[in-house]
Amino acid sequence: MSRMVRISLGQEPNGWPEDASPGEIRRHHHRQMEPLIAQAGAEKADVICFCENAFGHGIEATLENRDAYEDVLEGPDMQWAARQAAAHDLYVIMPTVGHHNGKFQNVAVILDRKGKTIGVFEKVHLTQGERDCGKIGGDTWPVVDLDFGRIGIMFCHDMHFPESARCLALNGAEIIFWPTHYAGLWGDDYIMALLRATAIHNGVYLASISLGPEPGQPWVSNRARSRRGLIGPRGEWRVSAGFPPGLANGSIDLDERLDRPWFSGSANDDYRESYRADRRPDTYG
Repeated sequence: MSRMVRISLGQEPNGWPEDASPGEIRRHHHRQMEPLIAQAGAEKADVICFCENAFGHGIEATLENRDAYEDVLEGPDMQWAARQAAAHDLYVIMPTVGHHNGKFQNVAVILDRKGKTIGVFEKVHLTQGERDCGKIGGDTWPVVDLDFGRIGIMFCHDMHFPESARCLALNGAEIIFWPTHYAGLWGDDYIMALLRATAIHNGVYLASISLGPEPGQPWVSNRARSRRGLIGPRGEWRVSAGFPPGLANGSIDLDERLDRPWFSGSANDDYRESYRADRRPDTYG
């Protein structure tokens, strides 16, 4: 038995037109993402995800400028994304910043194969800069059932808190998507160790999506992290498309057994079941 899933990760270049209005910047991102969604659909992907704030990077987020952002569910951006999902028969995970239930938030909206909204994830751990501009963090770790399996989403700064992925995994997430604008200020080894450890500790597939270098610029380690890809539950790269903008595609089997011989009990035990059974939450502060 197998549950094969084809995953696409779309990486835009990190740039936008100079002196452009918020509307022009959003339409620029539409033009960047549209061919990637079409390519994913042509290659029979089940789901595609983009980077954190995919519509709005380049639009200044300040207390005074929040009106430049849309309602995340009803605005033209998400209506455009819904049309893309329906046209190409795939799930679209669209991270964005805007107004949601009366709050200014960093969220990811999940659109099904017909373009219907079936889930909204709210970034939980906000940076100081995000709090200063009036963003409100979420306080739950939901998961969503798609027709191939259960997924969760965490954003950028959430990665620094091991509880983020653990809560999603305990809630049943089999794939965790990590959209980010992460800058590799600590170097590539640091973030790669963090990503691999997160996948290993939780027995999940971890999908990383960021921004590629600016047009005409090489990748350097203190800029946008780039290197979109998918890490397996043993910490190995299943898909790695490198630093340039474009699409990463790969297939995984969610029914693949995760055995770690003699991790705790029998050599035949599944690791995900073993670590849940051995946890001691009563001792955790």
